[in-house]
Amino acid sequence: MTVAVLPPFATLLDRHGDELLAHARRLAPRPGDAEDLLQEALLRALRAYPRLRHGDHLRAWLYRIVTTTAIDAHRARRPEVLVGEPPVDAAAPPDATDDGFDDLIASLPEASRVALHLRFVEDLDHEAIAERLGISPAAARQRVSTAVRTLRREHAT
Repeated sequence: MTVAVLPPFATLLDRHGDELLAHARRLAPRPGDAEDLLQEALLRALRAYPRLRHGDHLRAWLYRIVTTTAIDAHRARRPEVLVGEPPVDAAAPPDATDDGFDDLIASLPEASRVALHLRFVEDLDHEAIAERLGISPAAARQRVSTAVRTLRREHAT
């Protein structure tokens, strides 16, 4: 197997810069953010470029970095929740909002129930769940994912 040599980073930009900008425009959280998004993505790519082991699939690698940067930008724009009285849900009585969820996850093991509660009721990200449970973020992500798959299997009738 032949290992592809890494071209100069500027060559990659010359080759793929226009299409990466178009991709950033499609993914940017706001219409004017594409250039900033692409610049951030290219900085990330430039920092990681010396650590690459081979030059295979560099175009796809750049697309992945632009996409990940866009996802991070969207997450950063999540609206802040004001502390105070929670909004009243007119469709459900005040005390019954979590009962349906608790009934849904009742068949799962305790660890799965806790992970799902933290993720979907308390709306914590995987890093915060990991911190609460004293596990790694990867383990928290896996625990939530496995619990969701189990629920899907149980309720797929």
